[in-house]
Amino acid sequence: MADRKGIDCRAVSRVYRSPAGSVEALHAVDLSLQPGALHALVGPSGCGKSSLLRLLAGVDAPDAGSIRVDGFDVDSLRGSALRRFRRDVVSYLAQRPAANLIPHLTLREHLEDAEAGPEVADEIGIAHRLDARAGEMSGGEQARAAIAIGIARDTSCVLVDEPTAELDRRTAAHVIDALVRATAGGRTVVVATHDPDVIRVAAQTVELATRVAEHPRFERRVRESAAPVIVLDRLSKSYGSARVVDDVSLELRRGELGVLVGRSGSGKSTALMVAGGWIAPDSGTALVPGSSGGDAPSWERTAYLSQRFGLLPELSIAENIALPLRLAGADDLGRVAELMDELSLTELAERLPTETSVGQQQRAAVARALVRQPEALLADEPTSHQDARSAELVWSALVTACERGTACLVATHEERAPFADRLWRISDGRIQEP
Repeated sequence: MADRKGIDCRAVSRVYRSPAGSVEALHAVDLSLQPGALHALVGPSGCGKSSLLRLLAGVDAPDAGSIRVDGFDVDSLRGSALRRFRRDVVSYLAQRPAANLIPHLTLREHLEDAEAGPEVADEIGIAHRLDARAGEMSGGEQARAAIAIGIARDTSCVLVDEPTAELDRRTAAHVIDALVRATAGGRTVVVATHDPDVIRVAAQTVELATRVAEHPRFERRVRESAAPVIVLDRLSKSYGSARVVDDVSLELRRGELGVLVGRSGSGKSTALMVAGGWIAPDSGTALVPGSSGGDAPSWERTAYLSQRFGLLPELSIAENIALPLRLAGADDLGRVAELMDELSLTELAERLPTETSVGQQQRAAVARALVRQPEALLADEPTSHQDARSAELVWSALVTACERGTACLVATHEERAPFADRLWRISDGRIQEP
């Protein structure tokens, strides 16, 4: 195999400019990453990890400094030379799994030109979905499919943004093992991550820092009993011959925080989508505030937070958060400011979503879901793109919402949830006995 040359950056800076002003995502970054190893980029949400990966991949250009990847001066590449570099030298996997997949192709079709494709898919535990398209996969399955494609391309460098964010720990272990194996033969693997298991196996850790406001920690609360607000009663849903949700029942009362814990593909997201009225169950019922029978709920009473956020790109972060209030004819800028402060978004108020990190966008989506103080909130993986401290801000905001009377049902793969009033574990579509 050809001699690999690793990655070298000198005084690299990246500034994002908009009508709201300029934001320096990276300032004079120096680093040297040796080939044949896995390297971890770490730091809080918004510190520039994703920006640095995009620069290394040649997707964006630096405002200052030099970038050398496997012997190529990336900052000087243009036109066809840049396209060849992106095609032959680097495999870049964005933080949003679906962004790495062509919607009309199956995973098998994505991998057809890669000799090692089926083997890598099997190692990562996604071989059973070779004939599925992106829209037919869960978020965690999309993440694994993208990793399989990136590794199977056999490029000199593999650049991956938060590969385990939407995966439970056991599933993530297969992905981490595959990334470590990808360093064989001198390949350079660079991972932007909050995952301590990825950091543990990294040969080198590069820490990027940013300023984060201080917020108080939250405490577990004691709640009086009340009538059920969210009710799933013997809920079942199948896709073809696969039973995704199987006879699921749970109840959540006003002011309670309920957590539905399960691995990728366990059925937790589907259960929330049924509860939110996005898809119809095969049997059973889901009742949330504003719904009646199988009807979709009124979003004035029940908020839904999906894994894809749904922020409007033409609105600023503050405008996105305030949008539900505007649609209701309300004007409560104090409430918007309160949530932005609570979720460490105040300094981002005038930025567009594209000028913020994925983790910051996710926190903005959380704020938007809570801004009208709904009776119920259905939240799907609300901390999947957060570092540990930012995740605590999200959980704190949910706890505060519960204190004000909202019933919050959260689907997550996080195993530890001491803040939960109720916790259910789901596997293969079924609630497991405690």
